[in-house]
Amino acid sequence: MADNQDKLTQSDQQKLAELEEQLSKNADDKSATTKTSANVEAKPTQAAPFSKREEYVSQRPAAKAKTGFLWFVTLLNLLLVLTVLAAGYWGWMQWQSQQSQQLQGQQQQQEFISRQQSSFASQQAELTRAAANNQLIKDEWQGQNQALQDNMAALVANIEQNRQQVALNQAKLEDIAQRRPTDWLLAEADYLLKMAGRKLWLEHDINTAMMMLQATDTRLQELNDPSLLPVREKLAADMQSLQQINPITPTSVALNLSALIQQVDGLPLAFFKGPDEEVSTSTLSNNVDDWKSNLMANIQSVLKDFFSVKKITTEVKPFMSEQQQWLAKEQLKFTLLSAQIAILKENTELYQDALGNAQNMLAEHFVVQDVAVVQFSDSLSALLNTDVERVYPEQFSASAPLQDLLNRRLDGRLTNGNH
Repeated sequence: MADNQDKLTQSDQQKLAELEEQLSKNADDKSATTKTSANVEAKPTQAAPFSKREEYVSQRPAAKAKTGFLWFVTLLNLLLVLTVLAAGYWGWMQWQSQQSQQLQGQQQQQEFISRQQSSFASQQAELTRAAANNQLIKDEWQGQNQALQDNMAALVANIEQNRQQVALNQAKLEDIAQRRPTDWLLAEADYLLKMAGRKLWLEHDINTAMMMLQATDTRLQELNDPSLLPVREKLAADMQSLQQINPITPTSVALNLSALIQQVDGLPLAFFKGPDEEVSTSTLSNNVDDWKSNLMANIQSVLKDFFSVKKITTEVKPFMSEQQQWLAKEQLKFTLLSAQIAILKENTELYQDALGNAQNMLAEHFVVQDVAVVQFSDSLSALLNTDVERVYPEQFSASAPLQDLLNRRLDGRLTNGNH
């Protein structure tokens, strides 16, 4: 109970103190009333001299007064008891409410503490992960820093090497600037001579090679150096050798073959080929002993105007099918195409063999009496009789002397500058 009173508020404690004081006052009033009634009751007993009637008359109103007062006191006590019970019940309800509020506050406090603990645990775990990540980032940064330092060192070394190379190039340029300007014309002439060789041997372009040789001779002539006369002499011999090469280009021959290939589809095919007629070789003889043969020859010449007798000694070829017609033309096209490839590769033997095969196919499968076939055959014969063989020089005779002269004038100084 003491614990419960300690838990009551100050206002509740004041109300309980007032109730206790009021109860104590009621108890004092009740005790005083009891004494008064005892004195009143004692008085009639002392009045012994009065008669019984007087005693009855005098005690009746006193009993009524006493009974009313007792009822009043009883009701007052009952009201006080009910008030005390109501105040106690109200206090108990307030105490229960405070207890429930305290329990809820404790539960909320426990929940808050548990939430704070879980939040602290999660924060601690997050801090642990962040520390691990920071360590990884630190290690990666250190590795990157080390790699950057290595790259910087390599870059510094490369810059130093480039600086040295630039200084060396500047020294070479200063050395070259002190030379004669005509040396550049000599280097240009050597370059043009080498390009002429590439055009001649790689592309078989004689005209471009000739133009480059002429440009080389022009550069050497601009030098106006008598020591270059042997080189120019050899260069003139090289130009003369190029002029002696067959002027017919493989490209022109290949274009003519391409035009013939396009004409193959228009050539008439020989669908039927009869046997060859026998030619009578009988002639009259001046010998008398040959009168029988002369007589038979005369008879045959007379009968020839009235009758025609032919002997078939070879079998007659049947008509060509559509597939055979297509195959005959495609074979001729393929043969001409082979000749075209051979002439582009400057393979003279294969070129001539292909053209010979084309003429044989033309005589075997096409109408040789037709004008188109005759012209086609003449074109093949012209191409076959055309001299397409080209002989190229193995090298230019001016190349080696010009290269030696260039090495003596330019490369010698560069070599001295390097050392």
